[in-house]
Amino acid sequence: MDTITDYKKNKKKLILIIALLVLLTSLIIYLMTRSMSKEEQFYKAQMEQMSEKLEHLDGSLKSLQKDHKKLNHERDSLKRNVDYLWPMRSLVYNAKLRDKVGAELDLRPGDLAMVKTDSTKVVVTDIIVGGNQYTYYVHYLIRNAKGESKEMTPFELKPFK
Repeated sequence: MDTITDYKKNKKKLILIIALLVLLTSLIIYLMTRSMSKEEQFYKAQMEQMSEKLEHLDGSLKSLQKDHKKLNHERDSLKRNVDYLWPMRSLVYNAKLRDKVGAELDLRPGDLAMVKTDSTKVVVTDIIVGGNQYTYYVHYLIRNAKGESKEMTPFELKPFK
């Protein structure tokens, strides 16, 4: 009989140990799933943040693409104008130089002047500026009473008073 009671006691201990192991295992599994669910929620929150950032960046990219397209269009239209005017750049440069130099001179086109050598009266019809990048010259285009046009330097003329 001792063996039956020992057997029953051992059986109860065994059932108790198995129950504790099952309980402990289920607790561990519960804690692991809870931890995994928190990680999954954290992961989902990060994914939502990333998707919001991606949407924002996508909107910024579309805006930049529009700006790029607009700038290319403006650049191309300006380039067409520049290409048309590019052959005339030396003419524009010379006109600017003529106007700048002409502002410093005593005589302007349309003014009466006197030739210093023979004291004849002439009319200044234009200012001629020429030269290259290192030196330039200034001449007046004048017309005398006979209607003849000549080029003269500023030193050869004086304003008529």
